[in-house]
Amino acid sequence: MVSGKTRMKFFKIGKLKFISHLDLLRTMKGAMGRSRVPLKYSEGFNPHPKMVFSLPLPVGAESRCEYLDVILTQECDEEKLKEAINAQLTKELQITEIYPADMSFEEIVGAEYDFVFSDISAEELEKTLEGELYIEKRSKKGSVMLDLRPKIGGYAIERQGQKTRFHALLGADSGDFVNPELLVRAIEKKRGKPVEYYSILRLELYAANGRAFR
Repeated sequence: MVSGKTRMKFFKIGKLKFISHLDLLRTMKGAMGRSRVPLKYSEGFNPHPKMVFSLPLPVGAESRCEYLDVILTQECDEEKLKEAINAQLTKELQITEIYPADMSFEEIVGAEYDFVFSDISAEELEKTLEGELYIEKRSKKGSVMLDLRPKIGGYAIERQGQKTRFHALLGADSGDFVNPELLVRAIEKKRGKPVEYYSILRLELYAANGRAFR
């Protein structure tokens, strides 16, 4: 049974990779409303359910490890709650686990990704990743040039038929977050031409000391 601050782990794959964060919020809010999940709401003239998502995922990327924190006002059976909510979602967006939220999202320090490139050979990608990997990063404070190479904690490259698989661990804490799309842009910049065909799949999030985030 779960109650109070509760965490929901879910995946977002297929065509659902193209929905924005705002659309995801609306989708989850609607699904929980239709399945009558006893959520805690904010106070004021326009109350809304208290829902917090973990690490942002760029539009176009898939993920097997997204997290959503809510506050339940009543005790609920995890499996029944999961089945009720999933019945209101598509097969490309499903909750896989529900449990008490003990770890803080601030403990996330790394994210594991699979990139698949259709127009970069394993040899070319290996050469591109040698040395510095600079890209311009824009923020509200202005633009800065960043070398993303030190922010890749580890990686493996392998051929998959005519494609190249790039498995990488990227920095993901608040002060060292590497957007996977930004990494693709940096690869484009260094090789001097665009990456035409690629996919991104987030596999896992990690806390300190290599612990899988929960």
